[in-house]
Amino acid sequence: MNQFKSLHISPIRTAALLAAVLVSSGCSSTGGGSASRTRNFATTAAATAAGAYIGAREGDGKARNAALGAAVGFVAGETINHFSDKAQREAYLAGYEKGQSDAVKQQYWISRENHRQKDDLDDDYEEGFYEIPIPASERDGVRREATTRVIRVVMPKEGS
Repeated sequence: MNQFKSLHISPIRTAALLAAVLVSSGCSSTGGGSASRTRNFATTAAATAAGAYIGAREGDGKARNAALGAAVGFVAGETINHFSDKAQREAYLAGYEKGQSDAVKQQYWISRENHRQKDDLDDDYEEGFYEIPIPASERDGVRREATTRVIRVVMPKEGS
């Protein structure tokens, strides 16, 4: 006796559930390259199997229809993988660029703090900022647009 006869789960529902789980997996579950390759393989395999099943079922069990369904499923799986990988690469690059930007800002403020005068010396010096207009120029085929630079100048106070 088959004890699983009363438990009938549609293969289409199983394939749809598996596809939903694989497509909706987030960055935390696919962090490494190995995990990504495994996910890509599983997605393609599930889509190919689902396509073959649907092709055979809708094509009255003919092998040609099953093969055609498998081919469509394979293409669908690879398309899903392509867009999933592309989104992960873009998210990684955006985070990397943000991290670089934050590191540069942090180094700027560290450097600025290191060059700041001690409290007892601040009374004898004043800080000034001067805007310097930089004209547009072209040198060696490189065109530079006109801009304004701000220069910080620390000088002794008058009368000190």
